Amino acid sequence: MSTGIVRTGPPSRHANRSLNAARGLIDQCMKHLVLAATLALAGCAQQSAPGNDATTAPDGSVPLSPGVSPVRIGEGGPGFDACGRVGAVVNLSPSGEAYLPLRTAPFVEAKEIGRLTNGRRLYVCTRSMDQKWQGVVVPPADAPDLDCRVSAPIAAPRAYDGPCQSGWVSTAFVKPVAG
Repeated sequence: MSTGIVRTGPPSRHANRSLNAARGLIDQCMKHLVLAATLALAGCAQQSAPGNDATTAPDGSVPLSPGVSPVRIGEGGPGFDACGRVGAVVNLSPSGEAYLPLRTAPFVEAKEIGRLTNGRRLYVCTRSMDQKWQGVVVPPADAPDLDCRVSAPIAAPRAYDGPCQSGWVSTAFVKPVAG
């Protein structure tokens, strides 16, 4: 039963000891919480598997350097050609673009490794996530009908390592011809 009396003034010694003990317990809990969070974040850090470093493609076949993204073939599965479509370079304007740059990765800042003219035939093998770029394999200009080893199925997806040049081109300048 409450007496309705409200105590005013400084807290008693017993109350001070209880308050200090609670503060100490909270401080100790916070230290353990920070330690647990630090350990959890350290456990999430990515580490390379033995024999796996940042200069090798996931399948180990093509050395990488900053700004290079190898064209992958066989993404349609073993029942389809390694590169599923044939395309041609189009829409190069006489007053603007004289050629379509072939790049090492799917972005404008990537190194230009070739120049494709209007009508140039190429194999379309993959696309960038945003669909703005296509990974292509380009037969030599003097042998436009060369197969480039992409017209038949392969067992599993991998980086292209065939006899022809490969790289990335803007989707806006490629028209499907077959596939």
